[in-house]
Amino acid sequence: MVYVASEVARLRRVVVQRPGAALSAMLPAHIHPSSEDYLLFDDLVHVAGAQQEHDQLAAVLRTTAEVAYLDDMLLECLEHEAARRWLIDEVQQQEGLSGESSRQLRGMDPAELAHTLVTGLGTSMNPLPNLLFARDLAAVVGDLLVVGHASKRARRRESLLAWTIVRHHDWFAGAQVAERRGRFPLTIEGGDVLVLSGRLALIGASERTTWSMIISLATELVQRGIESVLVAEMPKQRSSMHLDTVFTLVDERAAVVYPPILEPGGPEECNITRLRRSGSELVVEDMQGDLLACLEQEGHPLTAVPCGGGDPLLARREQWTDGANFVCLAPGIAVGYERNVHTGHALEQEGFT
Repeated sequence: MVYVASEVARLRRVVVQRPGAALSAMLPAHIHPSSEDYLLFDDLVHVAGAQQEHDQLAAVLRTTAEVAYLDDMLLECLEHEAARRWLIDEVQQQEGLSGESSRQLRGMDPAELAHTLVTGLGTSMNPLPNLLFARDLAAVVGDLLVVGHASKRARRRESLLAWTIVRHHDWFAGAQVAERRGRFPLTIEGGDVLVLSGRLALIGASERTTWSMIISLATELVQRGIESVLVAEMPKQRSSMHLDTVFTLVDERAAVVYPPILEPGGPEECNITRLRRSGSELVVEDMQGDLLACLEQEGHPLTAVPCGGGDPLLARREQWTDGANFVCLAPGIAVGYERNVHTGHALEQEGFT
C-alpha cells in the first residue's frame, strides 16, 4: 500500500537512483546554461566519489526502509511489451526522434533499452543525470500518488520513466494515482509537495510547479479528506527551485528553514495562500503572516531551525548547498548534507544529535 500521512513518519520504502552512467555521459556542453543541451548541472561530477557518498546514504536508509533502485525498477517494467511500446512512443514524440532512432530503440532488448533511456542516444537524446534527485519524480499525499510533470526540458523524459514504473511495477500495484491533466507548461515536481499531517499539505508555487497544477491537485486532495492545502508563493529562481530547498521537516514539531522566506516584505518572502473545501467548491484564501505563523493557524506549530545557523551570509551559502534540504527516516531522525556545518550546529542547539 502506498500511503504517507507525514513527512516525518517512519520511512518504510524508498526509491533511489545511484550515480552512474548518466553522469559519466555528460560533456562540457551539458553544464553551460546557454547551451541547448544544458542539463542543469554547474560542473562535471566526479562519479566515483558521488557513488561512494550515495552508497553511504543507501546504507543508512536500509536501517529503516526497503530501498529500491530506479534503474532496476525500470528494467523490471520494460520486460512488459506494453510498457516498452508505450514508453518508446512517448519518448519519440517528446524528444522529436527520427524514424531511425525510434527503430533503434524498438530493436533493443529490455536491458539495453533501459540503459539507453537513462544514458542517452548519441546526439539524438541527452542523458538524464538529474534522475539522481529521485524525490522530484513523484510525491505521496495520504493515499494519493502524485507523479510529476517536469518543468525543465532536461528532465521531462524522467517523468515518462516515472509513469512507466508507476503503471507497471509491483510496488505501485493498486495505488491511487492523481489525475493526469496535461504536460508542459502545466508542471508539478515532487520537491514542492510536503505532507504535514493527515489533514494538512503544503505545496510550493516555485520555479518548477505551476498554479494550474496546484489547483488541480488541491481539488483532488480536499475531495479525499485533506482539510487544507497551504501554498507558498516562492521567488522564481534557481537557488530555491523547490520548496524542499528552503523548508523541510526534521521532526513533528521542527523544520529547517531558510530565514529569508520568512522576512516580511523581503525579496524572497513566501506569501501563503490557503485552499480548502467549502461544499462542492474549492475556496482560495490569502493568509496573513509568514509560513510558520500560517502553519500555527492551521494547528501545526513548528520550531524553526535556521539554515546557516542564523547568520545571513552563512544562510545563503548553505542554502545554495542544500542546507535546508533534509529527509526524515523517523520522527527526529533526519539525513542532510555533512558540508552544511552551521546548519548542523543549529540542529544540535535544538537537541538533535
